[in-house]
Amino acid sequence: MVVKTELERLAFIDGLTGAMSKNALLSDFENRSLDNIHFIYVDIDNFKTMNTIFGIDAVDRILVHVSKTLREYCGNSQVYRVGGGQFVLVTERHFICDSSELQRLLIQPVILQELQIVVNASICVFDHDDYPQTTVTELMKLMQLTLAVEKKKGTNRLVYFGESRRAEYEEKKEIALNLYNAVKTHQFYPKFRPFVDTYTNEIIGMQAVSRWDLKGKRLRPHCFLEAAEWTGLVYDIEKDMFTEAVKFYRELKNMKDIKLSPRFKVGVHFSRYTLKRAKIEDLLSVLEEFNVRPQDIIIQTKEEYISDPEAYQRLGEFRALNFMVALDDYTNSSTSLSLLAELHVDAITLGKALLENIENDEEYMKKMNVYKLKVDISKKFDFTVIADGINTERDLKLVKELDVHIGLGRYYSRAVLKDDFVEYIKNNKKKR
Repeated sequence: MVVKTELERLAFIDGLTGAMSKNALLSDFENRSLDNIHFIYVDIDNFKTMNTIFGIDAVDRILVHVSKTLREYCGNSQVYRVGGGQFVLVTERHFICDSSELQRLLIQPVILQELQIVVNASICVFDHDDYPQTTVTELMKLMQLTLAVEKKKGTNRLVYFGESRRAEYEEKKEIALNLYNAVKTHQFYPKFRPFVDTYTNEIIGMQAVSRWDLKGKRLRPHCFLEAAEWTGLVYDIEKDMFTEAVKFYRELKNMKDIKLSPRFKVGVHFSRYTLKRAKIEDLLSVLEEFNVRPQDIIIQTKEEYISDPEAYQRLGEFRALNFMVALDDYTNSSTSLSLLAELHVDAITLGKALLENIENDEEYMKKMNVYKLKVDISKKFDFTVIADGINTERDLKLVKELDVHIGLGRYYSRAVLKDDFVEYIKNNKKKR
């Protein structure tokens, strides 16, 4: 791009780094064929955290370093800064870019006075041949989505966009486009899994999980909740599941041929977005409508959400109202054991990873000792411990070795519709 005027310079050149801007990228390729072109998307890891810790001046110098490194390595290739810590390199097909080498160059330490900072960056490489119908705007979305998913696995990710990624994107796109209508027409419905006493086989609760049938395909929460968070619709879905779970709990309590355990609890999952947006008075109104107590409800949430101050504060508000709060998937938790006592939670769930592939795990005893330590310390803090993923009798044996008294999993029952759950309770009573 040739910049002719001062206005063009301001619009098309990033004043800090000297790279071309996002506006320039869109202008350069809006009406241009993308044949024979490679796009390389570079995203600085933990950019917002770096900004908070080191300050704007330090981060500005990091951005200059990254931009300079990209331009020096790729020569005549065009470099665009398209976001806070995001850059796009556009190269002709004949230019061979070793992305792993580029990544190695980027992570060289940056010296800032007495401070040394190592820059971690994740890279997505996109060949237009893998997705020939895309526009540059669609391309940006594809690369952002691809790296967003990949970066959940850690830093310094390197990913190539191919057929499998395209199929994943198309599925997510279809889900996102149908979400709004699905929420407004109440297409989401609950299924239920039992909480079971691992020693007595008594049913002591149920966990509500959401389901959605899209064009004949049954979707589980991991398929649509991410898109629901992007669109802001996740609260509507989870609030509906909360209402349905409370309503069903009341129905169970009113059934004359069923006697629920005094320990019976109802588990519902709340995302970070729901925790922050939820109007507690509306939830209390649902409980009042069906004559259900807050202490009968377990609000289950992920560990990563408690790092959000607003979400964390909201958990404290729920606990103050006697809701029970559970921290899910603590098996691979990075939270220090010493911090458990400070958390606004009443229970932890050992995730499915505890039991998966354990037969082939050479460090079986080491893993079991770590889990046993977590269980023992959790109990000292008066936390309830729940084991998920009990699918076989052997799994149950391992859970008992850890002295965990509450379990979920296919060994007891898959997630089922309301009528089937009623039958499960009746049959369970006959067996005991």
